[in-house]
Amino acid sequence: MKRLLTPLVVIFALSLTGCTPHDAIGDIVPKFFVEELNTWDFTVRDAMNALLNELDVDQADPTVNKVLNLLESYLNKEIRGVAISYRSFDPFGNPVLATGAFFYPRDLKPRGIVEIPPIAHLDRNASAAIYIGRKRFFEEAFPCMLNYITINTDLLGVLYTGNIPRPFLHDANSGLVAYHMRKAVEEYLLITENYRLGNRSSIFGYSLGGASAMSIAKYYTENQTGIKVDQVFTGGGVYDALEAFKAYARTEKSDYLAIPMVIIAMDTFYKLNLDYSKIFANGMENPVNSPDPGVGGDGYAYWFDGTHSSGSIHKRWGSNLRNYMHEDFFHQEPRGEFLKLQECMQINSIVYNWVPNPLITIRVLHSGEDNLIPVECADLLYKVYKEKGCSIYYNRTTGDHYEAGAEFMMTAMLYLLLK
Repeated sequence: MKRLLTPLVVIFALSLTGCTPHDAIGDIVPKFFVEELNTWDFTVRDAMNALLNELDVDQADPTVNKVLNLLESYLNKEIRGVAISYRSFDPFGNPVLATGAFFYPRDLKPRGIVEIPPIAHLDRNASAAIYIGRKRFFEEAFPCMLNYITINTDLLGVLYTGNIPRPFLHDANSGLVAYHMRKAVEEYLLITENYRLGNRSSIFGYSLGGASAMSIAKYYTENQTGIKVDQVFTGGGVYDALEAFKAYARTEKSDYLAIPMVIIAMDTFYKLNLDYSKIFANGMENPVNSPDPGVGGDGYAYWFDGTHSSGSIHKRWGSNLRNYMHEDFFHQEPRGEFLKLQECMQINSIVYNWVPNPLITIRVLHSGEDNLIPVECADLLYKVYKEKGCSIYYNRTTGDHYEAGAEFMMTAMLYLLLK
């Protein structure tokens, strides 16, 4: 594996600004970038073919057809994908080695920068950095097909940080780790390409990445990062966990088992000392990492240890929340052990803890038929932000979570192409 290790002294430009190569040179020891894990060179045509094979989209759909026609002029364009590690911090403030991937046009003439955080992977073998090593194109990388530098942080809970849960819905840490990824990309491009990254970003994200995208934009605008957020395009996200839990309690259904992982992460990072026998039921509360229920296994400790795919977890536990959630979950207000989760959910609500500048346009897409994440989350976000005078647009579409995800991607691609 090719690696670039720090500390090292590198040559880079000092005098120019903006998304341009440099003429002047100097020395630097990177503060964030640590190593290059893998690289992968491919064309837009390669990426488009992989994406069409992955997504269930109707190529005769007018939006899809328009995107494909507009892409024609980019098909032979060469792209480089790079997986890196970089310095950051976990939610406790401990230094960690985080990972991620980014993509850039080989001619170094991008149209802009788009940052997209990950969805709610339950398997530690799923991440942007890992996919680069496998030479696998993934959905969150789609803006690179349109000549945008695309940055995909893994956040935490994978590779070097695989010993901790992924910090799902951890607002502050998501923003911090994404910012450090961006700084590491900036250093990498100076080191390897003598190229300065611009200071403007568009932030996109779907599903869990929808909430994380909002957290990243919030972090950039509330801290002295020097980064200007052009717009946020978010879809299918959990913007307020309490609102989501209320909806799940009403419907008693979810086709994706992220709820236990969210609870485990909050318990870990907020030291809630939860009694899982009062959180889960029907064996999910079993605390031993073993497939054998006879020794206390076949529960949360086994199924959410990061070695199981979302499909295998769903096959075991199904979509009915009563198969694994405690009776106290099914109420409109937290009760019992769930009361311990209330404060950290409130702390991490993007709805009530951020008022975006009206100059930042926020576009939201969520299906009223979403089978994974309740549409009530987007309804609440739109209502509250409209009342606050934010510049927000809401497409309450149809179809399941995956169909709406395809619509989200095609709409975002069309927007970027016409921008």
